[in-house]
Amino acid sequence: MGTSTDRDDALQQLLDALGDPDCRRIVQELDEPMTAKELMDACDLSQTTTYRKLDRLSDTSLVVADTELRTDGHHTTRYERAIEGVFVDLAGDDHEVTLVEGEESPDQALARLWSQVGDEL
Repeated sequence: MGTSTDRDDALQQLLDALGDPDCRRIVQELDEPMTAKELMDACDLSQTTTYRKLDRLSDTSLVVADTELRTDGHHTTRYERAIEGVFVDLAGDDHEVTLVEGEESPDQALARLWSQVGDEL
């Protein structure tokens, strides 16, 4: 388990990525896996900016990369959104971040929220 400083740094990186309009645009575009070129075109970003933002999003586990080896010997990397939502609890000294993977049903969301309420009581 990481130190409090490590967790604070990770939280800050996550919040910084979510606060970046280009990063949010990339995450929003990733309903389906896309290449960097496809994201570059869809988000109207330069190639350098696209790769820099994808690295930032990968470092925070918001986006994952899947590299496929093609039959011609070249490779294609597709990026995909790794989460469906982010919940940040800023109450108290220990800030808690919950990354929601996959689509959450209304029942699951309600159960998660009630669990958090129970933790506060």
